[in-house]
Formats: sequence, C-alpha cells, structure tokens
Amino acid sequence: MSEIVERFARVRRDAPDRYLVHVPSAGVSLTAETIWQAHLDHRARLTELGLGQDDVLLCAAGNRPAVLPLWLACRSLGIAVMPIDAGTAPAEIAALALRFGGVMAVLPERVARDANLGRRHQYVEDLAIVAIAGAEPKPELYRGAAALKLTSGSTGLPKATLTTERHLVLDSEHITDAMGVGPQDCQLASIPLSHAYGLGNLLIPALINGTPFVLRDGFVPHQFLSDATTFGVRVFPGVPFMFDHFVVHRPAGRWPPALGRLISAGARLEGALVRAFHDAFGIKIHSFYGTSETGGICYDDTNQIDDDPTVGRALSGVQVTLRPEEGAPPGGGRVHVAGDAVAAGYTGEVPAAEGFTDDGFLTGDFGRLDARGHLVLAGRASSFINVAGRKVQPEEVERVLRSMPGVVDVRVVGAPDAIRGQQVVALLVTAGADLSVLAVRQFCASRLAPHKIPRAVVPLDRMPLTERGKADRAQLQAIVRAHLNRPPETGML
Repeated sequence: MSEIVERFARVRRDAPDRYLVHVPSAGVSLTAETIWQAHLDHRARLTELGLGQDDVLLCAAGNRPAVLPLWLACRSLGIAVMPIDAGTAPAEIAALALRFGGVMAVLPERVARDANLGRRHQYVEDLAIVAIAGAEPKPELYRGAAALKLTSGSTGLPKATLTTERHLVLDSEHITDAMGVGPQDCQLASIPLSHAYGLGNLLIPALINGTPFVLRDGFVPHQFLSDATTFGVRVFPGVPFMFDHFVVHRPAGRWPPALGRLISAGARLEGALVRAFHDAFGIKIHSFYGTSETGGICYDDTNQIDDDPTVGRALSGVQVTLRPEEGAPPGGGRVHVAGDAVAAGYTGEVPAAEGFTDDGFLTGDFGRLDARGHLVLAGRASSFINVAGRKVQPEEVERVLRSMPGVVDVRVVGAPDAIRGQQVVALLVTAGADLSVLAVRQFCASRLAPHKIPRAVVPLDRMPLTERGKADRAQLQAIVRAHLNRPPETGML
C-alpha cells in the first residue's frame, strides 16, 4: 500500500470524526472519514476512466477540498500527479500534457467547458476531467513517481521533477519538524496547494499527520483574521506581499492570539518588512527556503530581528554547501543541496541529471553564511522574475510575444512592484505597428498564466545592444525605470 494512504488510514482510524479541512466560503468542514470515503469515490471514477499505474494526471483544481481525496486516490492507484496552477491558460495545459504524456487533466468545469482541449467527463463538485487530445501516455518515464513538480527551465520551457512518494513524505517531515508543526496545529492555506510550497507545508502534512488547515482559494485579507480566530489557526505559510498588506493596512481588531507561527517563502523577505511587522504586532516572520527539485532546504527558527534576514539553518536530513562560481558574493558561492528528499532528477525531454550532481542539486541561487552559520541568499545565477512568489522565465514570455503580429523584437525584464515584489515588463520593437497595451495583454491572456502577463509595455524604436550584439540589460532596466516613473498613459504604443 502507498505510504501516504497507509498513514492517512491511521489518521482516520484514530480520529474519524476529526475535522481536517475547513472551507469557510462553503460553510463546511471535512472530517478524516469524509475525506476517506471521498477518496474511494475518486478512485472508482479514475479507474472507470482508464487511469492507473504510472499514468500522469494534470491537476489544475486550485485550492478545492477535492484535492485531498484526489491525491489519496492517485497514490492508491500509483498515478503521478502534475500539480499546475488553476489559472494556467488552456494552451499551456495542452502543451504540458503533450510534452509529458499527461493523458487527462482535472480542471474547473467552466474552464474545461470553454477550453476545447478534448473530450470532457464530469468528475466531482464543479470539476471535470478532460482527455487531452493528442496526448500519449509515457509510463516508462514515470515509474515510481508520485509528483511531477514543475519548475522553470533555462530555455523558458518548464521542467518536471521526478519526485517519489518517499521524497514527499521525508520532505514534509523535515519541514514540520523544523517548524514545530504537528497534528494539533491548524494552518491557514492561502498559498496554492499546486506549488511545491503548498504541497510540502500544507497538503502532505494533512495527509500523513492529520494536520488541519483552513482552505481559501487565495489570499483574502478581509477574511484572514476572522478565519484565524474562528478556527484557532496557529501557523500561516505566506509570501512577503501578504505580510506587507497587514503592515500597510493595519487590521481594526487585535492579532489573533493563537496565530504566532508566521512563515514566508517564495520571494526574498526584506529586513524592513520583518521589523515593521514585529513593531506592529510583536511577532516575527520566519524565512523558509526551498525549491521544487529539493523540497525544503533552510528555515530561520530564531526570534532575532536582523536587518539582513537569513533563511536560517539547513533542515534535518539536508546538507547545504556553497560552490565557488563567477558572480557569487565574496566568501560565498552557489547553493548546492543534498539530502534524502532531493528529487531523483528531471523527467521528460530534458537530461534527467541536469543540475543534479554530487548526490544533490545545484540550485540557481547564490548565498553566503553569516557568523552563526545561517544562509543568506545573495541573488540568482539566472534571470527569473519573481511575481508574488511565482517564478517567471523571461524567455517564455518573449517567445509568446514574438509570435504576436506586428512585434519585431522583444525583451522581458523584471521591475520592482510594491505589492508583488516584482512585475513583468515587456519592451517591444513594433516597427510602426499600432499595438495597444490592452491588445498585448489580451494576446498573452490566452497563452500565459495571469502572473506571467506583462503589467507594463514599453515601446522601442530599436533594441539597445552591447558591443557584442546582445541586448543591453543595463540600458533596458534604465528605460523601464524611466517609463514606470512617468505619469500613466493610455492609447497606442
């Protein structure tokens, strides 16, 4: 039997009536017994649709309670799940299915109805399963896989990690042990369960330990405090802009007394924000660091308020070393991670061992160790744009925009954003074509997930180049800064 299913069976046996998922928007709470019975229904439906051992099921269900029994059913049948964001464009879903052999995808009914991706089957609640037209199963590639976690590639195409069930369990145990999160602790689930962060911190702990959570389909500030108070929430895994919201918009009531474990990941946590939040509420935000390839890496478990926050020490079972590399900070290097939760490699069309070296994984992050031996992140070895904790590869957006009629050349860069950390900005050479900002965004909307769509578009007569003929990134950033500091304009580019 699957280890995850076996451990959930023990949770259900010991406390069948214990609530594990609270869904305030629907006014319902699900017990261990309810989830167990639902997983049996999911299992029967998936079997009826022909899914089984070593198949891949894409899951874009979002933060819905059906995700828990669906995962149990997939583990019971040996199906690998590829979690994808609920807002992923249908064209991206189809591309992922064709590349990775995901013959079926779970989607919101309204999306499945309008997407025309293939034959649609009614599933559960407001979800449907779509048989993706043209997708062929590739079971030989995914034997032993429990999850194919997507991560951006250097070419702009996403890569998928081959993550076994044992990797998922060990990663979750490392995380919950470091953070002191147990079955008695209720968490607030605002981050996507489709992300590695949500998977390791929320979904798997609920399945293997019975750690409950309050489920919201995104960050809902005006409901946050009432949710925390009503359900006795103690732990909140978030991203920096969520905490910044409460500093800028101080809640009228007092901070919920039980809510004392605040965790931030997905983007750099600035020291000024940590200090401002502590000054406002008397609570420290703790940094957490991980990747899709490695699972959790480091956690700051101290109560010290640092001007330059660290991501703390390596979790148990994780070894972090710094490899010398050009561009690394003085005394630092590129972060290499080894441990029993590191994925087996990539799968699909990229070399499985790409980045996986010396019994671990070489991340794209530079870092250094402070005097206490805590890791301080010091930039990226790559050019990802970080939008509210979601990484955007510029080349992917550039590839889409180059296919737009009237676009001669394009570069995509990141710019500071007070709410999301960074925003996506497109610089376009249009050779006189009349392209409005709205037209550019609409063109991208059917081809890219919402967080990848440029928020600003800058027209150029020509692309600035270096002496070597490459795009001059310094000039591009200066142009973007000047554009964003101007009063807003409308009309044609």
